[in-house]
Amino acid sequence: MEESESSLAKFEEAEDEWDNVAEITPNFHADPDKEINNDTSFSDNMIVISPLTTVEAVIDYINRSEMEEYLSQVKHGPDKNGFRKIFSCLLGPPSLPPHLRQTQKLVQATAFIAFSNEVPLHLSMLRTLYRQLTGSTLDCPRYGAHWEDIGFQGSDPSTDLRGVGLLGLVQALYLVITPEMFPFAQDVYHLSRQESQEFPLMVLSLNITRITLHVLRDGLLNRYLTLEDDVWTTVNFYYCALFYHVYHIWKSQHKTISSSGFVLQEAESFGRANVGLVIKNFERFLNINYSVAVKQAAREQIHKYTKGNAVFMPLPHG
Repeated sequence: MEESESSLAKFEEAEDEWDNVAEITPNFHADPDKEINNDTSFSDNMIVISPLTTVEAVIDYINRSEMEEYLSQVKHGPDKNGFRKIFSCLLGPPSLPPHLRQTQKLVQATAFIAFSNEVPLHLSMLRTLYRQLTGSTLDCPRYGAHWEDIGFQGSDPSTDLRGVGLLGLVQALYLVITPEMFPFAQDVYHLSRQESQEFPLMVLSLNITRITLHVLRDGLLNRYLTLEDDVWTTVNFYYCALFYHVYHIWKSQHKTISSSGFVLQEAESFGRANVGLVIKNFERFLNINYSVAVKQAAREQIHKYTKGNAVFMPLPHG
């Protein structure tokens, strides 16, 4: 605990100093054969500023992973027999072609992947979330109270991921690293920090991922998966759209944390019954509220910090 608090104090001090320093070009790079310590982003004398992690990199990692263990745990929609089965065949969601059905199952399987300190990409996803939401340019420590700033419930974010696994990070990452979504992500973060309406952003996000997972499992997204021919993007966009639905209700109706359960129940019912309207409302919101210039600025910010190698900064003395 003392070591974690010391790392956090150094991180905060280094962050203040970094904010007053012009961008620098590193004179050396990380040894690719040596992994950065996963407990904190500090060596004895340096702090690491890693490139942000993209959704594409994570999906590539998932595609290359041994997924059989997780795929075997995927459950299909509710069992139907008799008249329910006949009714479902006639009026139920359209079936997916094989290549989409396989990816659909892969998305569901991702929810069974547990966070691991042994996988550098997992920690990189967490740090990308923290940096994008808070505006920090430095990698933060693995453990510490700073995670509560973005709405995790304690000093170890992995404990909140147990319900939706790595998928919860993938979807939140899509929200903060996609240029068209990032301005909305910032607005959500700012609302979550307002004293009168504050809420634990990442806890809310993980609940929205849970709802999205059930919508996907029950075939309610099948029409849109087929239209877009892209499971990951469609599922992640729906997650963002449902997040907007919750955000709009929370902000316009002045909700507080005491009503979060009711808001989520309403969002699940509405989101299941009105998939197309949820998506359409979000598309309209993005077009009206964020200009091309705002989205371009987001694109440039993301591009700036996702390219290149890790930067190393000396820890402040004292």
